[in-house]
Amino acid sequence: METDANRRASLATALALVALGLIPSAWAVNGAQPGGYGTGNASMGGTSIALPLDAEAAANNPAGMAFVPTSVVQSAQVFKGNSSSQYVIPGNELRNSMVNAAPEGGANWQVSPAWDVGLSLAFAGAGANYRQSALPVPGALNAKASLMVAELIPTVAWKPRADLAIGVGLNTAIERFEAQGVIVPAPVAGGLLQLPAHGKQSAEGVGVRAGVLWKATPEFSIGTSLKSKTHMSRLSGYQDDLLAFSDGHLDIPSQYGVGVAWQPLTRLTLAADWMRIDWGDLSVMKDPNGFRWRNQPVWRLGAAWAIDDTWTVRGGYSRSHSQIDSASAAQNLLVPSINDQALSAGASWRVGTGADLSFGYEFDPRRTLQGTGASTGTSLTSRVQLLLVSYQFGF
Repeated sequence: METDANRRASLATALALVALGLIPSAWAVNGAQPGGYGTGNASMGGTSIALPLDAEAAANNPAGMAFVPTSVVQSAQVFKGNSSSQYVIPGNELRNSMVNAAPEGGANWQVSPAWDVGLSLAFAGAGANYRQSALPVPGALNAKASLMVAELIPTVAWKPRADLAIGVGLNTAIERFEAQGVIVPAPVAGGLLQLPAHGKQSAEGVGVRAGVLWKATPEFSIGTSLKSKTHMSRLSGYQDDLLAFSDGHLDIPSQYGVGVAWQPLTRLTLAADWMRIDWGDLSVMKDPNGFRWRNQPVWRLGAAWAIDDTWTVRGGYSRSHSQIDSASAAQNLLVPSINDQALSAGASWRVGTGADLSFGYEFDPRRTLQGTGASTGTSLTSRVQLLLVSYQFGF
């Protein structure tokens, strides 16, 4: 007989699959990840490890759920990205433009003063659609790729004392991947070959998240979080060519970070995070002819000012060390995730007791990566904007 827990898990998985089906493509800021999870936190440069603001906190630090009231948050991110490339041959200019939306959110239940259980939903991804072939090869398909990842994070958080929380969550992930129009050197001198297109394929995996959050004083908090590598199942067909080096697996990287939050004034909150995303440890990134992403450190700063009991304004800045180096520019034509800094701003409006409506905006300035070495003759250029909105209410 199916238990209530199994039914809830099945429903959560079904919702994630439906959401993946509604998203036409994907986006990326920190590699294949957005700049932050949760509208309020994303509006502060993504600072979040020591600053839980809503029930999406498990995507940042599972321990943060212990300091979130019993509530539900419904969120959405709207991504607008523009990229272009001078690819291999002089004058071969490719352009990509996309507007996509993705749902996010979460729910948290305070079971007792010491225990909270919750569920957060987060999305990530990368891709491009140039709507033309990458190179003038007869019969070549339009060059496009799309990776979409939905992470459902059921979480338990425990307060052994009022100022300290420990949280653990499962990172249950579903991804959908598609690539076509990938052209590689043929086994004859000067020849080119288009890899087969395998269409949209899905994979599933499970990892672990954990975190600690300590409110050292009423004004100062410090937190740390850890996410294990999520081993994903095989993407059918791709193990024969594009992802042969990793046997068709496109895993989700481990990451870890530390953050602080400080309230020097009653209405002012400052926050800072440092995080490292281990892209380079994935098998798929070790392919000498593949994407070759490196491990990526990310620094984030944010501030919030409570104008009054109704309005709060926020701002932030984040900077990362690009996971794509110049020698790998050509391999990353279909995933031009080269942005390495972001500016963000937002506001929250208290619309009623326990209810908030939040808005945010993130701008990733234009950046160009000039290829070197084997990528000489290729350049990638990208600019990204995100709009964020969420509604949180207690119950």
